[in-house]
Amino acid sequence: MSEEGQMIQMLRRGDHLALEGLMNRFGTDVLRTAALLLKDRHLAEDVSQEAFLQAFQRISQFRGEGTLRGWLLQITVNLCRARMRRASWRRLLFPGERGGADKTAGSAEQPILSAELAEPGSTRHMDGMTLRQEVESLPRKYREVVVLYYFQELTVKEIVVVLGEAEGTIKSKLSRARGLLKQQLEEGGWEHGQSLG
Repeated sequence: MSEEGQMIQMLRRGDHLALEGLMNRFGTDVLRTAALLLKDRHLAEDVSQEAFLQAFQRISQFRGEGTLRGWLLQITVNLCRARMRRASWRRLLFPGERGGADKTAGSAEQPILSAELAEPGSTRHMDGMTLRQEVESLPRKYREVVVLYYFQELTVKEIVVVLGEAEGTIKSKLSRARGLLKQQLEEGGWEHGQSLG
């Protein structure tokens, strides 16, 4: 039996050590996905904890279609969508109040991409920060596929499972997102914009 299969069996038995192993193995993937989608590190940490808790409580619902990592990312995306919907309603009902994903515009200082590995002020660091900001500025439907494809390195077929959308739709969103990112980066004078195509 595979390591993942053993982990699933342990989770189904309610083994808290398996939950800890799951968090150690996929914690960075879940947090990075949530942070890129929500644009707020603190909300992303909350969502990450909630995603692992839901996975632990609902492991019996995992049918083995796709990978455990993909299933976790699916839970994460769904939780992010729910948070964004709540934030949208809150802004609609209380327009003067800044809440939800807009709460901390300053959270950009918190590293969530490879820019954190580069020396501050270096070209690599600045490129990473710029790219993250451009990804975060994409509409949600494009941001999701970019995060899953480029940052989580899922295949199109895996993204189909995570988002529950047709393969053609995913490919179309990826293509449109690449075009938007390339345009935004070129308009911003980012010299590596041509590498997205």
